[in-house]
Amino acid sequence: MDVENLKKQVKLMGVLVAGCKKHPAYRAIRPATGNCDPCVKMWEARLDLDDLEKKCY
Repeated sequence: MDVENLKKQVKLMGVLVAGCKKHPAYRAIRPATGNCDPCVKMWEARLDLDDLEKKCY
C-alpha cells in the first residue's frame, strides 16, 4: 500500500471517528437518511474506505 492511500485512509477514518453530534449512535453501518450532513459525510467516508480496501486486497 502506498503512502497516498494510507493518508486517504487516515483522513476517512478521521471522519468516522469524529461522528455526528446530533446522532452519536450512528456509526455508518447502514445508509444515512440524508437529513443530516455529518451523517451523510460519514456514510460517504465509509463507502470510500470500503472501496480503498477492496483495491488494496
